[in-house]
Amino acid sequence: MKWLGFVLKSMRRSRLRTLLILGTMTFGVLVVALLLSLLTTLDSVANNPNSTNRIVVRHKSGLTQVLPRSYEAFLKQQPEVESICGLQWFGGFYQDPRNFFANFASDEETLFQVFREEFGTSGITEEQLKEYLRDGTGCIVGKSLADKFGWKVGDTIPLTGTIFPISPRLTIRVIFRSPKPSDENVLHFHMKVLEEGVPRMKGRVGTFFVRTKSPDDIPRLIERIDRNYANSAAETLSETENSFNLSFVKMLGNINVLLQGISLVVLVALVFVSFSTMAMAIRERTTEISVFRALGFSSGRVMGLVVLEGLVLTGGGGALGLALTWLLAAGLRPVMGAVFPFFQDFAVHASTMLLCMGGALAVGLVSTFMPAYEAVRKPITEGLKTL
Repeated sequence: MKWLGFVLKSMRRSRLRTLLILGTMTFGVLVVALLLSLLTTLDSVANNPNSTNRIVVRHKSGLTQVLPRSYEAFLKQQPEVESICGLQWFGGFYQDPRNFFANFASDEETLFQVFREEFGTSGITEEQLKEYLRDGTGCIVGKSLADKFGWKVGDTIPLTGTIFPISPRLTIRVIFRSPKPSDENVLHFHMKVLEEGVPRMKGRVGTFFVRTKSPDDIPRLIERIDRNYANSAAETLSETENSFNLSFVKMLGNINVLLQGISLVVLVALVFVSFSTMAMAIRERTTEISVFRALGFSSGRVMGLVVLEGLVLTGGGGALGLALTWLLAAGLRPVMGAVFPFFQDFAVHASTMLLCMGGALAVGLVSTFMPAYEAVRKPITEGLKTL
């Protein structure tokens, strides 16, 4: 502890330099931690363990086109299929256009079968399920979405359509919890509401979500479905759910390469700035280092004190940067999640914190070791000449 106190006292000698290193490290760790957290969030979209045995069947021409409902009969005949749920993006808002969230017209009978991991059906009572299936204008909402607007079971929710010219009034029958926050920011209502309000949607659906019995069944099932509807009036494009979700991430461009590139540039800049600043500070203390050695301190101990000072500076900056990152992530989550729902899962994970903290300490070690080694190698008499 006495050596740590000595190091802290030494850091106060040049407050401007100390603040420069702390500020540089704090900003650098903040940027790198945010970028790594974004990469982790984007990676989770394409590697969602809940989606490993689900595929999405949609129109080959794009999401704006719909498929005939009759396709469901062929899908049900396939031996690999466990259950099927038709979904149609509704795109409505609640009270104000700014209150936008994911909302779908869905097949109420099979919704919980296909997406049982997301809906956490163990927390939904049998009475709630029966009431939702009975009520033709019933809907289910996630806990996060309900908390955001102060909704509770039994409330009536008016949705204003943007794609379809209807504004249904829905009654909340189920509020569900899910392991992922992004899965709780959604509303589902009965497909019949859309079909009755928009006659052209009768017998049509935007996508079929197909749950297979095993992930190994997916490749041959995808090939068979698309081959069956090749050259038809409504050709299909079947893909894994993870690939389907990844297509929305690709709307952002090649963001993975961009984020990795920025992280590398920031890391190189951190090493350069820290090395230059610490080297300058150690050169100015050549006389002090020589005095310590003349008083009987070993070269290893003197060098250890200098390196410890660098580690305390960079470690402190890293810890402060991570604290600011955690606070900033909490503020960015609802803003980014309003545009891309999967960003509701944006968070700074423990692995990211450990990696950034380890990187900060490594920068401190690299930037002080060589200057400190050169300083203790100089003859004591050379360092004492300036006294």
